[in-house]
Amino acid sequence: MAGLFGVVSKKRCVDDLFFGTFYNQHRAQSYCGLAVCEDGKLRDYPHKGLARVNFPKERLDRMNGVYGIGSVSVTREPVAELSSSGGMILSVDGNIINREQLKDRILRDGGTFSGYRDPEEVTEAVLVSKIVSKAPTFEKGVENLAELVQGDFSIVALTNDGVYAARGWGRKPLILGRKDGSYAVSSESTAFANTGFDIDRDVEPGEIVFMDEGGIQSVKKLDLSPVKFGTFEWIYTAYPTSVVDGRSVARVRTNIGKALAKRYPVDADVVSPVPNSGRWHATGFAWESGLPYAELFSRFDYSDRSYTPAEQGDREEEARIKLIPNREFIDGQRIVLVDDSIVRGNQMLQQVRRLKELGAEEVHVRVACPPLMKACVYGKSTKRDEDCIARRMPVEEIQEVLDLDSLGFATVDDLEGAIGMDRDRLCLTCWGED
Repeated sequence: MAGLFGVVSKKRCVDDLFFGTFYNQHRAQSYCGLAVCEDGKLRDYPHKGLARVNFPKERLDRMNGVYGIGSVSVTREPVAELSSSGGMILSVDGNIINREQLKDRILRDGGTFSGYRDPEEVTEAVLVSKIVSKAPTFEKGVENLAELVQGDFSIVALTNDGVYAARGWGRKPLILGRKDGSYAVSSESTAFANTGFDIDRDVEPGEIVFMDEGGIQSVKKLDLSPVKFGTFEWIYTAYPTSVVDGRSVARVRTNIGKALAKRYPVDADVVSPVPNSGRWHATGFAWESGLPYAELFSRFDYSDRSYTPAEQGDREEEARIKLIPNREFIDGQRIVLVDDSIVRGNQMLQQVRRLKELGAEEVHVRVACPPLMKACVYGKSTKRDEDCIARRMPVEEIQEVLDLDSLGFATVDDLEGAIGMDRDRLCLTCWGED
């Protein structure tokens, strides 16, 4: 995953650029970067780690420019490229399934990857920048990319003229905002709320836009099909305050929780989320069921999301340390525990064991998506289909392995109703529906 942000203004944009990027930090924590056009020169500042650590106020005060881009990512971004049409600095949210073939193609055509000794170090952003920069215009470069790539993407790119943004088939969100003569593009609208931007509209799948001081222009619309929106954005990835493709993330999650309560009613004492991702799902379940809501685990604020690290060992370590049980509210309780998904089952098993060791009488789990059957080819965290516990055993056996009193998963019908979008427009690949 990655979080992208771009801004153009008639005045210094660095503060908006930084905070817009920072408010996408939940999408990735490994790398961050800003790029600005200062006095006609493009300058990029990629770093390992978190945005607020690498860009303290004193450093931001020394940066200038009226337009720029920023990103948080799992690989080193943004990346710079020089082409016949001029310089470009670019960041990508996406995954390229056929990246090995594209690397080979670039090398066969005489291209190079300067500074890279290991082919595995050549990231999606580097590949995209090579393909896009080879074309005479950014628009033509994205068109070439869409013809070559298997996967999906959203892109922001900084040039000497302004900021470009492009969206692929729809799985990676991208939204436009405006305020007082400034214009922005972001992976999520949550970046707009505290920076003063109002939502303008979503970048449409296949659309390429250009922003400069004169405003936002739609410069090309590719006919891409099939368009598929990223279902997991509403279930897990996006921040609750975001609006993705016209749907409030928090509202969709409460709708899923309500659907779970209707589909799997249970006689219990309390509804609790696995925070933070299960919080709004659990809220909806509590509203619909009439059961009291309490957070039986508190998420330690200085931990990271356990889904975003690139390596499985790091994900398991983060999951182990981030949740602290509220012991006084667990003993003797019949608990409904609500989470966004179950992938391998290891994290859920760990939390259920803790609840029962602390005296929980019953633990019933409700999951805000169907059983995951396949690794997501449009992301990086689940690498193999075999990692999905639901691929290895039926739901009844998962319930037994996790030592649960009951287990219920949302259905595709539930997701369709909660999002308010027909299933043929939703990406359902990881549930074996596409």
